[in-house]
Amino acid sequence: MDKILIVDDDIVFAETLKKLFLRKNISAEIATNGKEALKKIKENPEYSIILTDLVMPEMGGMSLIDEIKKIFPEKEIVVMTGYGDIKTAVEAMKKGASDFITKPIDKEELFNIIFRILKKEKIEKEIKKEGGKEKVEIIGHNIKFKRLLEKAKIAAKTDFPILILGESGTGKELLARYIHENSNRREKIFLPINCSAIPSELIESELFGYKKGAFTGAIKDYEGIFKAAEGGTLLLDEISEMPLNSQAKLLRAIETKKIKPLGYTNEIDVDVRIIATSNLSLRELLAGKLRQDLYYRFVIIIEIPPLRERKDDIKILFDYFLEKYSKNMGINKPSYDNKVIEILESYSFPGNVRELENISQRVVTFFKEKIGEDEILSLLREIEEARELEKEKIIKTINECEGNKKRAAEILGISRATLYRKLKEFNIEM
Repeated sequence: MDKILIVDDDIVFAETLKKLFLRKNISAEIATNGKEALKKIKENPEYSIILTDLVMPEMGGMSLIDEIKKIFPEKEIVVMTGYGDIKTAVEAMKKGASDFITKPIDKEELFNIIFRILKKEKIEKEIKKEGGKEKVEIIGHNIKFKRLLEKAKIAAKTDFPILILGESGTGKELLARYIHENSNRREKIFLPINCSAIPSELIESELFGYKKGAFTGAIKDYEGIFKAAEGGTLLLDEISEMPLNSQAKLLRAIETKKIKPLGYTNEIDVDVRIIATSNLSLRELLAGKLRQDLYYRFVIIIEIPPLRERKDDIKILFDYFLEKYSKNMGINKPSYDNKVIEILESYSFPGNVRELENISQRVVTFFKEKIGEDEILSLLREIEEARELEKEKIIKTINECEGNKKRAAEILGISRATLYRKLKEFNIEM
C-alpha cells in the first residue's frame, strides 16, 4: 500500500485528509511540523509522497523541503499553500517540490496530483529495472484520438505556442505533459499554473516578477513564473480566466520572448515554451474570453474529443484503470460481463475520462471479484444522484452569496476553476 506523510499543524484538517486517503486505499501518517516530519522521514524513508503545509511552528515547509532534498533528493513533495499564493508555490517547486495545491483543498484536484505522482513513481521503478526512459502514458485506440496524438508529437518538436481545448476531464494537462516529454525541453521544468488560482490583481506580478519596493508589500525581488520556467514548458491552465489586460502582456512576452518585471526599467530575455488550455469551445473563447490577437499567436490548436465521441476507447480505458487500481490495492483485477461495457458505452460521461477513472476506482473498491449489469447500473445511479445533489448545493450556495462565485467557491471548499467547470458541466447559468 502506498504511504503518504501529511505535514500540517492543523490536526483536524490533517486527520480529514488522512481519512480521505484511506478511502482511496492509501496509508497516511501525520506530522504537525517540519521538525517532526523530518524525524519520521529519516525513520521511515518509504513514504511515497510528502504533503506539506508551508507555515508551521518550529520548522516550516520551505525549510523542510531543503532538508528532505539534502537527504532524499528524489523524494516527491507536494506543497499546500494559501489561496492565490502562487509566488510561494513556485519558490517551493524551484527548491524541488513536485507540485502544489491551494487551500481550501479541492479533493478532486488533490487526488489527481497524488495519483499522477504515484503512477510516475511506479513507472520510474520499472524504468530502473529495464534501463529505459520514462514516458507519459496516454491510452486510446480511437482513430480521431490517434491522429490527435500524432499531431501532438509533431507539435512537440517545434517551439510554437500551443492551445489545447477540451471539456473538463478529457486530459488536457496530461497531453501537455506528453508534449513536454516528447520535446527537446524534456530535461527542464514543466510548470503548470492554474490561471484562475491567481487573483486578477496579482497576475502580472506573479507571471513576470517584480523588484523590491516596486509596490507596497514587495519586500524582496521576485523573479516570477516565467523565469522560474526558464528553458522549460509553462502550462497556463484555463487561460480564459486571465483578465484581458493581462493577456495583452502575455501576448507581448510570447511575441518578443522578453518580459518586464514591475519596477524594472529594461526588459529581460526569457526562453519558455507556452502551452495553454481551456475547457471552453473555440467559439466561447473568441466571444470575449480570449483576445483575438493572442489567439492568433497559438500556432497549433489541439482539441481533445470528449469521451462520448470516442466510445471505442471506453473498454480499453476501463481495463487500464481496473488493472492500475487493482495493482495499487494488491488484488486481482475484477472481471465483468459484456453487458457492463455496453452500459458504459451508452452512458454520456459528463466528467469524461476522469469520471470513467472514478467509476473504475469504485469498482475495484466495492466489487473486488466481478461486476455485472445490476451492479454497474446501481453505481451509475448513485453517481447521477450525487451529481444532482451537488448541483443543487452549488446553486444554493451561489444564491446565498448573491452571485459572488469567488466566495461561493471558498464556502464549497473548491477552487474557482473547479466551480466554473462544474457550472458548465451542470449547464448552470448564474
